[in-house]
Amino acid sequence: MINAPRLLNGNSTPSLPDTLFSDLQIDKILSPQAIAVLQHLCEPSEIMRRNELFLLLDNSNNVAHVENTLSVLCATERALYLLKDAKIPLDIYYRQAELFESYLASCEALASMYNIGELFADVANHYSSEESQKLRSEMEKSAHKIRSLLREMSAGLLSFADKNWLTPDYDAVSEIDSISECAKNLGFAAPAKKPQNTKINLSLSDAVCHLYSDKVAQIEAEIAKYTDVDFYEPTSYISEIKFFLEIYSLLQRATHIGVPHCIAKLSQTPQYIAKELYDVSLLAKNCESIVPNDADFTENEPFCFLLGANGGGKTTYLRALGVNLILFLAGCPVFAKEADIYPFDIVLSHFPRDERFDNTGRLDEERKRTEEMLNTAQNKVAFLFFNETFSGTDDKRGFDLLIDATKKIEADCHFGLYVTHFHEVMSLDYPVLSAEVDSSDANKRTFRIVRSKGSASSYAADILKKYRLDKDSLAARRCGHGN
Repeated sequence: MINAPRLLNGNSTPSLPDTLFSDLQIDKILSPQAIAVLQHLCEPSEIMRRNELFLLLDNSNNVAHVENTLSVLCATERALYLLKDAKIPLDIYYRQAELFESYLASCEALASMYNIGELFADVANHYSSEESQKLRSEMEKSAHKIRSLLREMSAGLLSFADKNWLTPDYDAVSEIDSISECAKNLGFAAPAKKPQNTKINLSLSDAVCHLYSDKVAQIEAEIAKYTDVDFYEPTSYISEIKFFLEIYSLLQRATHIGVPHCIAKLSQTPQYIAKELYDVSLLAKNCESIVPNDADFTENEPFCFLLGANGGGKTTYLRALGVNLILFLAGCPVFAKEADIYPFDIVLSHFPRDERFDNTGRLDEERKRTEEMLNTAQNKVAFLFFNETFSGTDDKRGFDLLIDATKKIEADCHFGLYVTHFHEVMSLDYPVLSAEVDSSDANKRTFRIVRSKGSASSYAADILKKYRLDKDSLAARRCGHGN
């Protein structure tokens, strides 16, 4: 058979480092399996295909359909495990028939997913193909035949107390069944027979197989027809479906406390713009209220600094940007009122590490990691997150290193946010945000991220735009004059 299409088509190798997910505390709200998926960035077309699926999961009937399919696939996974664990011939034959039936159910479940987005439609078409249907029809007949042969073989088993007897009498019944029938004829109500999982020993299995060698040969002939079938193929969708359902569960958790989500627009030009962006990593702390903030990173102002007091929400804002950007790049909804985001080539972070250094040791370690980070981002459209980088040394050295890093960032046209306590950044030609107390909060405990200073270049751009001398206005005027 042709290889089945995948539900999750990302880059073949992980693009995002493990440290990014721990820095942003995504590992507190999602499983390692989900994070492994998020590490693989998507092409724009793949982002759109996944977005479509999440939109369809807003329908509870579709969610139930996906969950039911997952349950069927998990049953096939269990059947494979039981077959692998079987050692006795009779048990193997029984487990093989069980696997055939479970495999058929999985194929049929996947074939029924045609109306749940383009991703599932590709899978459904594969399992609805003429080749797949022909295989299933033949396997259904084989499973039925094996079951019938096993029933015929089991008719020759008689159980008397602790002894097992073999007989070719196909009408024979067990001692317990005979006693129950006599009691019923005498007017006594016989208790219901409890099903028992009696484990057949090897000697009995060998004896039965010897007595019915012709039927054993037929069973093995049926099994041999499917040696080339990959029974694990349907189960490969289990982890993929679990990813979508886990993200769906996260969306539901956020909705429960009033946090909205949306499908971000796929921007054609590098930018990250969002209205009312939420840091859902706070769900790990059971927060009942999360304060939203806006994001506004464009080609004119791709990089900015964030200042503010400790506990003022700076890192929360950074995480809101980072978590939602990663979700977007994996084709998931973002936690915002609306968003327009470019599919960046890579996302990297630089957070303080837990290791203890003296000032010189920590400085060298942070400088080395910063160099590695910038080298990794080189020649890519990158979004970089720095959290108090170079804060472990004296202000002059730290600020000098900060300037060196930002020059490299600007030269390579990277996007990013740099959280710092160096107020000297106000003198640089970069936008500066600050965490300020929200005046609308009566308790004065809520911080909002506001712009403290725009870059000099942004002021110039605003002036050009005001007098219609910016690039877009000039282009429009040229078109209007036919030039």
